[in-house]
Amino acid sequence: MTSRNQRAVQLYEITYLGTGPESEVRTVEAGEVAAAIEYAGKHGVQVRVCPCRHPVEKPSTKKEGAS
Repeated sequence: MTSRNQRAVQLYEITYLGTGPESEVRTVEAGEVAAAIEYAGKHGVQVRVCPCRHPVEKPSTKKEGAS
């Protein structure tokens, strides 16, 4: 169940290809995808970006009853 104090956060799985015998995989929030792609471009690494199937619930930073 979703509380009013939480919001859904879309996560993406970033796979850095060709970084060794096993590819490095990181999970980032939507706002971090561009930075991960930019980093890969600067270092000549290919990446695969896939959305995670289910967004996770992240606690809200708002305080209830705040004026």
